[in-house]
Amino acid sequence: MSSVSSWQLGALGGAAAALAVSPYLARITGTVPDREDATWWRGATPTRRRLVLTAVVAAVLGGCAGYAAGWSAALPAFAVFAVLATPLLLVDAEHRRLPDRLVLPAAGCALLLLAIAAAARRDWSALARAAAAGGLVFAVFCSVALASPRSMGFGDVKLAGVLAVYLGWLGWGHVLYGIFAGFVLGAVVAMGLLATRRASLKTDIALGPALIVGALLVAAVH
Repeated sequence: MSSVSSWQLGALGGAAAALAVSPYLARITGTVPDREDATWWRGATPTRRRLVLTAVVAAVLGGCAGYAAGWSAALPAFAVFAVLATPLLLVDAEHRRLPDRLVLPAAGCALLLLAIAAAARRDWSALARAAAAGGLVFAVFCSVALASPRSMGFGDVKLAGVLAVYLGWLGWGHVLYGIFAGFVLGAVVAMGLLATRRASLKTDIALGPALIVGALLVAAVH
């Protein structure tokens, strides 16, 4: 019998961590989009369907993120991202919004926890590459959003920067293919919605879920 690899252990750990907090994540998906709700973090009672959907999304994202990090010092950083990405994906899919209440903590956690991982490994090159990738992708997306505001929102710009930090930790190739995969998935989803007449050319289609899934799928490729 073959032993369990570091990547598989990471996947199990990431999925378990995200799944463990999924009931709370289900609660806040109903309140975090409300800008006027100062106590959004308390959440609201979710339906059974919401609980199941959130649990499935959390487990999948957690598994991919954990597999990307492996059983390493970077696992906590990737697991935390999966936890925050779960409500981001669900909220953007439903409300076409990527709230700063979740995106900004995701950015802060990425830099802090990856810095801890770099210190634990005594290797700062990966952290420097991650920061450079995040800044570069943020700048590119920001330029596109300013030039063509209807093409993407600034929530997408900030999310892309956060994703690039994690992808940059893994390597420049992951940055290129991870962001590209997000756009490809977004295009496929858009064409599917148009083909089934569930959307028109004027419909605002959420890009965030495709960016998250595309980035994590590429991140999980070793």
